[in-house]
Amino acid sequence: MTIAIVTMAIGEDYLRRWHDMCELGWRAYAERHGYELIVVDQPMDTSPRAKARSPSWQKCLILNPSIAGAHDRVVWVDADILINPAAPPIAKDIPVEAVGVVDEHVFPSAAARLKIIAALVEYWRGIDAGISRNWKSFLDPAEWHAFAGLPKRGRHMLQAGVLVLSPKHHRELLEHVYHRYEDTGGEPMNYEMRPLSFEIQERNLQHLLDARFNALVSMLLHQKELELYRALSAQDIRALLTAEYRKNYFLHFAGKHELMALM
Repeated sequence: MTIAIVTMAIGEDYLRRWHDMCELGWRAYAERHGYELIVVDQPMDTSPRAKARSPSWQKCLILNPSIAGAHDRVVWVDADILINPAAPPIAKDIPVEAVGVVDEHVFPSAAARLKIIAALVEYWRGIDAGISRNWKSFLDPAEWHAFAGLPKRGRHMLQAGVLVLSPKHHRELLEHVYHRYEDTGGEPMNYEMRPLSFEIQERNLQHLLDARFNALVSMLLHQKELELYRALSAQDIRALLTAEYRKNYFLHFAGKHELMALM
């Protein structure tokens, strides 16, 4: 069985950041488990529609044979993730028909998540009512899907930064999302993530991964702030990131790219 880790880093700044911050750990992890590493550095779709929305959507095109579709399994990993080389093989024990994915709704824990989202809703209420309403949708997966215009269904908020896929079983799913859905609000609406989360669950394909395979730095920072009842200093942040990198498998800096340099 051949397995590839695939990411996308389009643009000089993004590619340099991946090379400088991520590549060493990724290659060590891939070599340890016998995975091929594929870095897509050019758009796979150059149509006007593709140019009008984030390149993040183009992760849905990686299962084409010209990219990674010749492999038995494909592990998509966002380019703002640090991989701990000591992490176990992510594709192990996932049924080939299933999509391996983390449920963000219970990270860092169900109780901590509830407190974090409630605090964000309250914080933004007096600053931007729209952002506050968006955060409120994060309290319930079905509401989170519905806020993006999807049917009000789903028990999970599937985090699309890490996906374990099978080209044979999932190419149609990903390309359906790419061609069927439009962007509903950019980064605050999570680009392709909500449609992907919805469609995976509609087909009952989710195989929930250990959350350590997609540990969200933003949530870990919010959790620490609530614990300490204060904003974090640079020293606090550096210590937290170092500890979490050792504890987790894949540390995801979504929305916090500038903090990668602290590592």
